[in-house]
Amino acid sequence: MKPIELDKLDLLTLTILVNLYEHKSATHVSRMLDIPASKISRCLHTARLIFGDDLFIRRKYGLVPNDYAGKIYPIAKEIVDCAKHFNRVNSAEQLHHRYFELTFPGMIAHAYPRALMHAIKVHNKNIHINVSSWSNHSLETLTNDHHAIILCACKDPDEIRFFDQKLQVEVLATLNRQYLLSCKKHPVLKQEINLETIAKYPFINTFIGVKAPILNPFQEYCQSHNLTLNTEMTITSISSLFEYLSDCNSLAITPYKAVYDMLDDDSGIHACQLSEVECERIFQVVEPLKLVMVTYPTADNEESIWLKKKIRELTLELV
Repeated sequence: MKPIELDKLDLLTLTILVNLYEHKSATHVSRMLDIPASKISRCLHTARLIFGDDLFIRRKYGLVPNDYAGKIYPIAKEIVDCAKHFNRVNSAEQLHHRYFELTFPGMIAHAYPRALMHAIKVHNKNIHINVSSWSNHSLETLTNDHHAIILCACKDPDEIRFFDQKLQVEVLATLNRQYLLSCKKHPVLKQEINLETIAKYPFINTFIGVKAPILNPFQEYCQSHNLTLNTEMTITSISSLFEYLSDCNSLAITPYKAVYDMLDDDSGIHACQLSEVECERIFQVVEPLKLVMVTYPTADNEESIWLKKKIRELTLELV
């Protein structure tokens, strides 16, 4: 493979690569970074020429990173994260400003930023936030930036502490409500919806844990009851998930009310809350996942205390 021409590799291209890898949707990345779709395409084309590799494979539900993209992602992620420290140099000179890196699970990463920015404006706070979606590299952010705030789903808070004993882990919510997602014309909607009928269709997992994908409680239930379930793939980006589900027979289950609330007639997706009876069947044998907030306890200041308080309040509304 030819040497990489580093002088042609710019920070914007790396930022786009990182976000495409995490979200697998050029449309979503374009909206998130406020960059025209044509610019996303040009930067991806440039990256392919520089690295001498396609990097991503186009599928009907988005862009799927190949093995080579998986190798360069951690390096690109580290460079992009390090570059963000320039903002903190500026904030050190202007002490009335505070910059925070916030990470949320991909399924609800859309829900928090707008609400937080509104609260920041209403309360006249000099706070600047940068939001990214959870990946299994996210905890490394706290290693470089003790002021970062991370929300993620896990089975046990000790999973987070095993990564770093110094981390403070606060349980914000127990994820015991379950919402079924499908296309609006899915055949399951014409049947009695229970765990057995759901298991007849291909399933999409939407969770990534600290080190690897973690099982949805429904997947664990099927394992414990020897119920055959075809898990097609893991998709953690809400936009990619909706694109995929809108034109297939697959199903997904999410515990997040914010996903249910965002659906409208134009989304092409149907959502319904599983009955208490079906949820009880799952959680009689499986422990529900928990949404936790991960921070460094020594990084508290007036702004971070206010921001964490606001995240707790929003979690009650969104989850």
